[in-house]
Amino acid sequence: MPEATSSAPKESMATDSHAGATRLINRTKVKQFALAVAEKRAHRFTRVGEEFLIRCEANLKEFIRQYVKRLPSKGKTIL
Repeated sequence: MPEATSSAPKESMATDSHAGATRLINRTKVKQFALAVAEKRAHRFTRVGEEFLIRCEANLKEFIRQYVKRLPSKGKTIL
């Protein structure tokens, strides 16, 4: 009788395999948006590379870090 093969557990959607950090972007929506923006160009893009998604994630995280850092030290809400 053949042994049941179990597939490796899927990586959690909440973690980034590169740094083990939480993902903040919806990768599917980012791809869709990037391709929609690219439609206005003469050259047609049809794919979005992994490096682009990594850059988007990194830029968003850095934006949040800098934004929070500049907030006044009083108050409870990030606006």
